[in-house]
Amino acid sequence: MLQYKDYFDDVYMIKYIHFLFIIISLQVFSQSETFRGVIVADSLQGYAINIVNFTKEIGATNDEKGFFEIRASVGDSIVFSSVQYQIRSIVITQPHLDKDNISIALYPIIQQLPKVRVSNIELSGNIDKDLTIVELQPFVDNEILGLPFSDKPQPRLVERRIYTAKSGILERPINYLNGKLKKLKRIKAIDDLNILVQQGEIAFDMSFFIDNLKLPKNLITDFMYYCAEDDYFKNLIQNSKKLALVEFFEKKAVSYKKHKEID
Repeated sequence: MLQYKDYFDDVYMIKYIHFLFIIISLQVFSQSETFRGVIVADSLQGYAINIVNFTKEIGATNDEKGFFEIRASVGDSIVFSSVQYQIRSIVITQPHLDKDNISIALYPIIQQLPKVRVSNIELSGNIDKDLTIVELQPFVDNEILGLPFSDKPQPRLVERRIYTAKSGILERPINYLNGKLKKLKRIKAIDDLNILVQQGEIAFDMSFFIDNLKLPKNLITDFMYYCAEDDYFKNLIQNSKKLALVEFFEKKAVSYKKHKEID
Protein backbone atom coordinates (compact mmCIF):
# COMPACT_ATOMS: atom_id res chain seq x y z
CA MET A 1 0.00 0.00 0.00
CA LEU A 2 2.89 2.33 0.76
CA GLN A 3 4.28 1.87 -2.74
CA TYR A 4 0.91 2.76 -4.32
CA LYS A 5 0.68 5.85 -2.11
CA ASP A 6 4.16 6.98 -3.16
CA TYR A 7 3.23 6.42 -6.80
CA PHE A 8 0.08 8.57 -6.58
CA ASP A 9 2.00 11.25 -4.65
CA ASP A 10 4.56 11.42 -7.46
CA VAL A 11 1.85 11.65 -10.14
CA TYR A 12 0.10 14.38 -8.19
CA MET A 13 3.35 16.33 -7.79
CA ILE A 14 4.12 16.09 -11.54
CA LYS A 15 0.64 17.36 -12.43
CA TYR A 16 0.95 20.14 -9.86
CA ILE A 17 4.32 21.27 -11.28
CA HIS A 18 2.94 21.14 -14.83
CA PHE A 19 -0.10 23.20 -13.81
CA LEU A 20 2.11 25.70 -11.99
CA PHE A 21 4.31 26.06 -15.08
CA ILE A 22 1.28 26.82 -17.26
CA ILE A 23 0.03 29.45 -14.79
CA ILE A 24 3.44 31.15 -14.68
CA SER A 25 3.74 31.09 -18.49
CA LEU A 26 0.31 32.63 -18.91
CA GLN A 27 1.12 35.28 -16.35
CA VAL A 28 4.38 36.20 -18.10
CA PHE A 29 2.68 36.26 -21.48
CA SER A 30 -0.15 38.42 -20.16
CA GLN A 31 2.42 40.97 -18.98
CA SER A 32 3.70 41.39 -22.54
CA GLU A 33 1.89 44.30 -24.17
CA THR A 34 2.25 46.41 -27.28
CA PHE A 35 4.30 49.59 -27.39
CA ARG A 36 2.90 51.97 -30.04
CA GLY A 37 4.39 55.24 -31.18
CA VAL A 38 5.39 57.51 -34.04
CA ILE A 39 8.91 58.49 -35.10
CA VAL A 40 9.51 62.22 -35.51
CA ALA A 41 12.56 63.19 -37.57
CA ASP A 42 13.67 65.65 -40.23
CA SER A 43 13.48 64.31 -43.80
CA LEU A 44 12.20 60.90 -42.70
CA GLN A 45 10.72 60.45 -46.22
CA GLY A 46 9.41 56.98 -45.51
CA TYR A 47 12.78 55.55 -44.45
CA ALA A 48 12.46 52.38 -42.39
CA ILE A 49 13.99 52.69 -38.94
CA ASN A 50 15.23 49.51 -37.24
CA ILE A 51 13.24 49.12 -34.01
CA VAL A 52 14.60 46.31 -31.84
CA ASN A 53 13.46 44.98 -28.47
CA PHE A 54 16.83 43.72 -27.19
CA THR A 55 15.25 42.16 -24.13
CA LYS A 56 12.87 39.94 -26.12
CA GLU A 57 15.14 39.78 -29.21
CA ILE A 58 12.40 40.82 -31.63
CA GLY A 59 12.30 43.62 -34.18
CA ALA A 60 9.95 45.83 -36.16
CA THR A 61 10.01 48.89 -38.44
CA ASN A 62 7.90 51.98 -38.95
CA ASP A 63 5.47 52.61 -41.80
CA GLU A 64 5.86 55.42 -44.35
CA LYS A 65 4.28 57.93 -41.92
CA GLY A 66 6.54 56.97 -39.02
CA PHE A 67 4.04 54.90 -37.01
CA PHE A 68 5.22 51.65 -35.41
CA GLU A 69 4.29 49.03 -32.85
CA ILE A 70 6.32 46.33 -31.14
CA ARG A 71 5.62 43.80 -28.39
CA ALA A 72 7.16 44.92 -25.11
CA SER A 73 6.92 44.68 -21.32
CA VAL A 74 7.89 47.03 -18.52
CA GLY A 75 11.67 47.08 -18.21
CA ASP A 76 12.39 46.06 -21.83
CA SER A 77 15.09 47.98 -23.73
CA ILE A 78 13.97 49.33 -27.11
CA VAL A 79 16.59 50.63 -29.56
CA PHE A 80 15.91 52.81 -32.62
CA SER A 81 18.70 52.83 -35.21
CA SER A 82 19.37 53.71 -38.84
CA VAL A 83 22.21 54.90 -41.05
CA GLN A 84 21.16 58.57 -41.14
CA TYR A 85 19.99 59.10 -37.54
CA GLN A 86 21.59 58.89 -34.12
CA ILE A 87 20.86 55.73 -32.14
CA ARG A 88 18.25 56.18 -29.42
CA SER A 89 17.48 53.74 -26.62
CA ILE A 90 14.59 53.80 -24.13
CA VAL A 91 13.52 51.57 -21.26
CA ILE A 92 9.82 50.73 -21.29
CA THR A 93 7.74 51.98 -18.36
CA GLN A 94 4.05 51.51 -17.72
CA PRO A 95 3.11 54.95 -19.19
CA HIS A 96 4.72 53.84 -22.47
CA LEU A 97 2.26 50.93 -22.64
CA ASP A 98 -0.77 52.88 -21.42
CA LYS A 99 -0.53 55.61 -24.06
CA ASP A 100 -0.89 55.31 -27.85
CA ASN A 101 1.41 56.90 -30.43
CA ILE A 102 4.15 58.18 -28.15
CA SER A 103 6.49 60.46 -30.11
CA ILE A 104 10.07 59.24 -30.52
CA ALA A 105 12.37 62.02 -31.78
CA LEU A 106 15.41 61.04 -33.84
CA TYR A 107 18.19 63.43 -34.80
CA PRO A 108 20.40 63.29 -37.93
CA ILE A 109 24.00 62.20 -37.62
CA ILE A 110 26.17 65.29 -38.05
CA GLN A 111 29.34 64.63 -39.98
CA GLN A 112 32.08 66.99 -38.79
CA LEU A 113 34.43 68.04 -41.57
CA PRO A 114 38.16 68.02 -40.90
CA LYS A 115 39.89 71.33 -40.26
CA VAL A 116 41.19 73.10 -43.35
CA ARG A 117 44.52 74.88 -43.21
CA VAL A 118 44.44 78.08 -45.23
CA SER A 119 47.66 78.97 -47.01
CA ASN A 120 49.34 82.29 -46.19
CA ILE A 121 50.47 82.77 -49.80
CA GLU A 122 49.08 85.97 -51.29
CA LEU A 123 48.02 85.57 -54.93
CA SER A 124 47.96 88.46 -57.41
CA GLY A 125 45.38 87.03 -59.79
CA ASN A 126 47.92 86.73 -62.61
CA ILE A 127 48.19 83.02 -63.42
CA ASP A 128 51.68 83.18 -64.95
CA LYS A 129 53.03 85.07 -61.93
CA ASP A 130 51.20 83.02 -59.30
CA LEU A 131 52.43 79.71 -60.76
CA THR A 132 55.99 80.70 -59.90
CA ILE A 133 55.24 81.13 -56.17
CA VAL A 134 52.85 78.22 -55.65
CA GLU A 135 54.51 74.88 -55.01
CA LEU A 136 52.67 72.21 -56.99
CA GLN A 137 52.57 68.69 -55.59
CA PRO A 138 52.90 65.84 -58.11
CA PHE A 139 49.86 63.62 -58.60
CA VAL A 140 50.45 60.29 -56.90
CA ASP A 141 48.29 57.20 -57.13
CA ASN A 142 48.67 53.49 -56.38
CA GLU A 143 49.97 52.70 -59.86
CA ILE A 144 52.79 55.28 -59.65
CA LEU A 145 53.83 53.99 -56.23
CA GLY A 146 53.81 50.40 -57.46
CA LEU A 147 51.02 49.43 -55.10
CA PRO A 148 48.20 47.05 -56.04
CA PHE A 149 45.08 48.76 -57.31
CA SER A 150 41.72 47.61 -58.59
CA ASP A 151 39.97 48.77 -61.73
CA LYS A 152 36.72 47.25 -60.52
CA PRO A 153 33.91 49.85 -60.78
CA GLN A 154 32.48 51.20 -57.54
CA PRO A 155 29.09 49.72 -56.54
CA ARG A 156 26.03 51.75 -57.49
CA LEU A 157 23.80 53.38 -54.87
CA VAL A 158 21.16 50.63 -55.03
CA GLU A 159 23.89 47.97 -54.69
CA ARG A 160 25.24 49.69 -51.57
CA ARG A 161 21.73 49.85 -50.12
CA ILE A 162 21.21 46.13 -50.71
CA TYR A 163 24.56 45.37 -49.06
CA THR A 164 23.57 47.49 -46.03
CA ALA A 165 20.13 45.85 -45.82
CA LYS A 166 21.73 42.38 -45.83
CA SER A 167 24.43 43.24 -43.28
CA GLY A 168 24.11 42.51 -39.60
CA ILE A 169 22.41 39.79 -37.61
CA LEU A 170 19.25 41.80 -36.97
CA GLU A 171 19.04 43.94 -40.12
CA ARG A 172 18.84 41.06 -42.63
CA PRO A 173 15.81 39.21 -41.16
CA ILE A 174 14.05 42.51 -40.39
CA ASN A 175 14.53 43.88 -43.92
CA TYR A 176 13.48 40.53 -45.36
CA LEU A 177 10.26 40.44 -43.35
CA ASN A 178 9.26 44.05 -43.96
CA GLY A 179 9.84 43.74 -47.71
CA LYS A 180 12.64 46.32 -47.92
CA LEU A 181 15.17 43.83 -49.30
CA LYS A 182 12.72 42.61 -51.95
CA LYS A 183 11.94 46.21 -52.95
CA LEU A 184 15.64 47.08 -53.28
CA LYS A 185 16.26 44.02 -55.46
CA ARG A 186 13.36 45.02 -57.70
CA ILE A 187 14.81 48.54 -58.02
CA LYS A 188 18.20 47.05 -58.90
CA ALA A 189 16.65 44.85 -61.61
CA ILE A 190 15.04 47.92 -63.20
CA ASP A 191 18.31 49.84 -62.91
CA ASP A 192 20.24 46.97 -64.53
CA LEU A 193 17.76 46.87 -67.40
CA ASN A 194 18.03 50.62 -68.04
CA ILE A 195 21.85 50.43 -68.07
CA LEU A 196 21.72 47.52 -70.53
CA VAL A 197 19.40 49.49 -72.83
CA GLN A 198 21.68 52.54 -72.71
CA GLN A 199 24.71 50.40 -73.55
CA GLY A 200 22.84 48.97 -76.52
CA GLU A 201 21.93 52.41 -77.82
CA ILE A 202 25.53 53.65 -77.80
CA ALA A 203 27.00 50.41 -79.17
CA PHE A 204 26.65 51.81 -82.72
CA ASP A 205 26.05 55.16 -84.33
CA MET A 206 22.43 56.29 -84.60
CA SER A 207 22.62 55.98 -88.40
CA PHE A 208 23.08 52.21 -88.07
CA PHE A 209 19.64 51.80 -86.51
CA ILE A 210 17.95 54.29 -88.84
CA ASP A 211 19.64 53.55 -92.19
CA ASN A 212 20.68 49.90 -91.84
CA LEU A 213 17.89 48.51 -89.68
CA LYS A 214 15.24 50.94 -91.02
CA LEU A 215 13.93 51.76 -87.56
CA PRO A 216 12.19 55.05 -86.75
CA LYS A 217 14.35 57.23 -84.49
CA ASN A 218 11.64 57.51 -81.83
CA LEU A 219 11.43 53.69 -81.50
CA ILE A 220 15.12 52.90 -81.06
CA THR A 221 14.90 52.87 -77.25
CA ASP A 222 11.78 50.71 -77.41
CA PHE A 223 13.65 48.36 -79.75
CA MET A 224 16.43 48.04 -77.14
CA TYR A 225 13.93 47.01 -74.47
CA TYR A 226 12.59 44.44 -76.95
CA CYS A 227 16.13 43.09 -77.47
CA ALA A 228 16.81 43.07 -73.71
CA GLU A 229 14.15 40.39 -73.26
CA ASP A 230 16.62 38.00 -74.89
CA ASP A 231 19.37 36.87 -72.44
CA TYR A 232 21.79 36.56 -75.37
CA PHE A 233 21.66 40.35 -75.79
CA LYS A 234 23.16 40.90 -72.34
CA ASN A 235 25.99 38.50 -73.11
CA LEU A 236 26.83 40.33 -76.35
CA ILE A 237 26.81 43.75 -74.69
CA GLN A 238 28.92 42.76 -71.69
CA ASN A 239 31.52 40.97 -73.83
CA SER A 240 31.64 43.64 -76.58
CA LYS A 241 30.98 41.17 -79.40
CA LYS A 242 30.38 43.78 -82.10
CA LEU A 243 30.05 41.48 -85.13
CA ALA A 244 27.70 39.09 -83.37
CA LEU A 245 25.77 42.08 -82.03
CA VAL A 246 25.20 43.39 -85.58
CA GLU A 247 23.76 40.03 -86.65
CA PHE A 248 21.64 39.92 -83.50
CA PHE A 249 20.21 43.42 -84.16
CA GLU A 250 19.46 42.57 -87.80
CA LYS A 251 17.47 39.45 -86.82
CA LYS A 252 15.68 41.20 -83.98
CA ALA A 253 14.80 44.16 -86.19
CA VAL A 254 12.86 41.87 -88.53
CA SER A 255 10.72 40.37 -85.77
CA TYR A 256 10.38 43.76 -84.02
CA LYS A 257 9.02 45.48 -87.13
CA LYS A 258 6.52 42.64 -87.61
CA HIS A 259 5.52 43.01 -83.98
CA LYS A 260 5.06 46.77 -84.40
CA GLU A 261 3.59 46.37 -87.91
CA ILE A 262 6.28 48.61 -89.41
CA ASP A 263 6.80 48.34 -93.17
